[in-house]
Amino acid sequence: MPRYFFDIKDGHRLVDPSGRNFNNDTDAIARAKVYAIQVSLDTPRVDPKRYIAVLNEARGEVSRVPIYSKPRGIFD
Repeated sequence: MPRYFFDIKDGHRLVDPSGRNFNNDTDAIARAKVYAIQVSLDTPRVDPKRYIAVLNEARGEVSRVPIYSKPRGIFD
């Protein structure tokens, strides 16, 4: 099973040192979408350049998944 890495990029790079195994690119990209939601909830800031880079075993970029900011509530 191939290993994929999920680096967060936003002008700086947060590197995933260990990665995870997935059946294929599609499964890894689906997981990156879940990670993007989690990151947006944990660090809600406006940065249109922020994304998760899905990397294959050779650390080649397979896809980019944008990280959107958490919507502001009416009481923020």
